[in-house]
Amino acid sequence: MFDVGGVLIDWDPENLYRQLIPDDAARAHFLTHVTPRIWNAHQDLGLHSWADAVAQRIALYPDHADLIRAYDTRWPDMVAGAIEGTVTLKKQLRAAGVPVYAITNYSTEKWALSQELYPFLREFDGVIVSAHEKMVKPDPAIYRLLCQRYGLDAAECIFIDDLKANIDAAKAVGMHGHVFTSPDNLRETLETQLNIKLGA
Repeated sequence: MFDVGGVLIDWDPENLYRQLIPDDAARAHFLTHVTPRIWNAHQDLGLHSWADAVAQRIALYPDHADLIRAYDTRWPDMVAGAIEGTVTLKKQLRAAGVPVYAITNYSTEKWALSQELYPFLREFDGVIVSAHEKMVKPDPAIYRLLCQRYGLDAAECIFIDDLKANIDAAKAVGMHGHVFTSPDNLRETLETQLNIKLGA
């Protein structure tokens, strides 16, 4: 089971806002106070459309209107690209007959866009998208939902995420977990857990 952002694609608002706000302190203030992660998480929960979310923040911070709009309109620039080593591992797992799934915190709109930009995100045996379900990691219910929907035994699953809190939650419902740091470390963990050689 894969997370997407930080595991399969290199998503980080800094990738965009380093271009738009060169000053480190001003950029940190904007991303912390004007467009904080909790605001983005509301879209991941499916609470607002991006149009409504942007309008609400502009009402609060009209002097930053163009920069706030960019969070939506230039969202693809937040992705530095695919993490190719992990994408290769996912393909090798499927080729070896190992089912692969995803649990991802994503808005409905940006998930559809990401699947267009990165077609390998369509290649799962099952996906749980937070906005579709109105729940986000690390809520234990989102991991249980994947197992229930696809008939999986948590004890036979390994969840891969770049955030320890999300791995801890997966372990709490009985899954194995891997905190992602690099494709090479993930390969080693998978080969140990699955007892198969995935290749170079």
